[in-house]
Amino acid sequence: MADTFEEVEKLYYKLHYTNFTEKQNERNAKIRHTERNRSAEDLLASKKTCPEESIYQLGTLESHASPKELFQIATEFMDEFHERFGKHVHILDWALHLDEGTPHIHERHVFDCENKYGEIAPQQEKALEALGFELPKPDKPLGRYNNRKITFDAACRTMLFEIAKRHGLELDEVPEYGGRAYLEKRDYIMAKQKEQLAQQEKAVQKQTAQLENLKQENEKAQHQQVRRTTYQSLTLLSNDKKIQKQEKQLSELSQKIEDTENLLDEISAVAYDKAVAVVSENAVNDALKASTEQVDIYLDWLKDPGRTASKETLDYTTYQITTLRKNIIAAVNRITARLTTVLIKPEIKKPAIEQIKENTRPSVLQKLHQRQEEINQREQTCTKPKKRSHGMEL
Repeated sequence: MADTFEEVEKLYYKLHYTNFTEKQNERNAKIRHTERNRSAEDLLASKKTCPEESIYQLGTLESHASPKELFQIATEFMDEFHERFGKHVHILDWALHLDEGTPHIHERHVFDCENKYGEIAPQQEKALEALGFELPKPDKPLGRYNNRKITFDAACRTMLFEIAKRHGLELDEVPEYGGRAYLEKRDYIMAKQKEQLAQQEKAVQKQTAQLENLKQENEKAQHQQVRRTTYQSLTLLSNDKKIQKQEKQLSELSQKIEDTENLLDEISAVAYDKAVAVVSENAVNDALKASTEQVDIYLDWLKDPGRTASKETLDYTTYQITTLRKNIIAAVNRITARLTTVLIKPEIKKPAIEQIKENTRPSVLQKLHQRQEEINQREQTCTKPKKRSHGMEL
């Protein structure tokens, strides 16, 4: 079902003239002129076969019929129009307009009749001829100012006047069709239409310029936004790289600190172990020296040739003192071993190592910094460009 006048007309043309267009296209194909092919929509769009529009207005801006009177008269007119001409002239749609100064009606109709092939086709002059309309000047040839449409319009005008009279309206019945006044009126209307078209074209050009300006401004804003977004993205990328570099440096520094701490732990542990070993060894040596020194004096005294005791007594005494010396040495070794065992216990070793590490850290860090400075100086020396001599030898 159609909702608008355009859809109504399109549907009417499709239902009534599709058979004609299809048959005509077949005939065109037979004579190899398919470029002449048309559809029902083509007929609707063509100036020669499109619907004709009529405007019905009773009176002028100052004095005119009321909308109700115009509606009643137009309704009766179209009923009679259909009764008299409906076989070949078909009213497709019409509308009453009240949005302008004078009420008026826009009505659209189409002319059609059978062609020589028995097909219904839109053709104005043939349709009016089939309705019995003659040329205004039968002795003159058919032309722009001598055609059956002029006669048809005069008949419609007369029919409209008669209906208006029945409603008590008096209208100017002076005919203007085909005369100078009619042509001047058409020229005036065309001039007005051209003026309106010019104004509309000017308005369209203005709107087009405004749209172009808006388009350029929008493109400019988009380009600026793209540049800002790109700059922000590059800034974020640069910052991200800096952060990654700093994180890497921090990680390397943390690793160096951790390595330094591990080195200090190892140095402190080794230093403590060495210290325990040295202390134990020194303790053994000092204790043995102090314990055996007097015993050795007695042994030397017994071995002196001037002793007058018997040999058995001397041997027995020497044996006992030698045994005592061995026992003293064994006792000293046991004491030293117990001392070492005590010193390597965690509760004693760990605090001692921490103390060693705290005492050692400043000197180790100083040595590391000193070593790093030596490396930097050596690198600068290696990369420093050599001076060139520009002197001349004679």
